[in-house]
Amino acid sequence: MSTLQSFQRQRQTLLDEIAGLPPMRPGTLRRFSPGRKRKDGSLLRRGPYWNYTFKREGKTLGRHIGDDASAETYRRQIEAFRRFRELSARFVALSQRMADLEAEKKGSARRSRA
Repeated sequence: MSTLQSFQRQRQTLLDEIAGLPPMRPGTLRRFSPGRKRKDGSLLRRGPYWNYTFKREGKTLGRHIGDDASAETYRRQIEAFRRFRELSARFVALSQRMADLEAEKKGSARRSRA
């Protein structure tokens, strides 16, 4: 099998994996327990709560997540987005290698004709 055929097979495998990803979202999910001091100096803790943060148009936005089940859904969606970014980077690197191989073949064909 030629190098180009191997690259094409790898490319299709990456595309299939990207197509099979579940719904996704960028961002971060964290659990926090806000606190404040009372007049007597003791600390009042509330929560814990889940908070989802993400960037939109250069601004960081946040959303309160009400329960653990919803937080788990968000966690899976964020993980799917991170997987998508990883696969996309691999796809671009592979495509560049394929483009280099194609350019090398065309360059050597021109030199052989001269």
